[in-house]
Amino acid sequence: MAAPLRVGLIGLGSIGQDLVNLARETAADRIEFVGAIVKDVNKPGRMLPAFSSVDEILPHNPDVFLEVAGHEGLRDHGIEVLKRGFNLYFLAVGSLADPDFEAEFRSAASKSPAQARIVSGAIGALDAISGAAAGGLDRVQHTVRKHPATLLGEAEGAEITEEREVFRGNAREAALAYPESVNVTAAVSFAGIGLDRTDVVVMVDPSVDRNVHTVEAEGTFGSLRFEIRNVPSEQNPKTGALVAMSALKQLLKEREPIAVG
Repeated sequence: MAAPLRVGLIGLGSIGQDLVNLARETAADRIEFVGAIVKDVNKPGRMLPAFSSVDEILPHNPDVFLEVAGHEGLRDHGIEVLKRGFNLYFLAVGSLADPDFEAEFRSAASKSPAQARIVSGAIGALDAISGAAAGGLDRVQHTVRKHPATLLGEAEGAEITEEREVFRGNAREAALAYPESVNVTAAVSFAGIGLDRTDVVVMVDPSVDRNVHTVEAEGTFGSLRFEIRNVPSEQNPKTGALVAMSALKQLLKEREPIAVG
């Protein structure tokens, strides 16, 4: 049996904690978390050793890094990971909506012997969309539907009593407007026709109890419609429980003799 994959985390918030718990329950012999890079290394009750930088965690011999910290975490540490030659899995795709950071990140990834890999997170069908893009895509639209309290917060959300459209634009604009809630639209964009050509609609609906994503694509391949209704994470309803599961699966693929997708 291969040695466990040694993972350095960037971030240890709700997604990171869900991921560590899930891995310990289902893949303890295959995944080992060596620690996490966090803002506050002195915060009590950490479930992993805490470090403040990539330099500090390197003596613990990680094989790969996974970002679960959000936009700021990827900005602060992602490029350094790539410069050090480590594969970087990341969820905060929406941070690349900033053109300057996108250019800097792309440059670091192109110069690195390693690779930056987007984790699908709360969405699916990225393999089909990216395959279709190779032959030519004409249109991609991603519609997000969430409970008002989940998207806007309890106070503002309580004032909304019926379904309402709160955003319509492209994925770059959506990721910047709602960095915690519609970050996944950026993942769809990178799989398909890019941040500026991917249409995004964000709805709030007090009747829904799940985070609903609907992706529609058309091109030379034909047409595609994908919908997922995610159970929100218990720790953070702005994200789905699927996110931690998706991250774990991506890590496990590093060691699988036959990998899918």
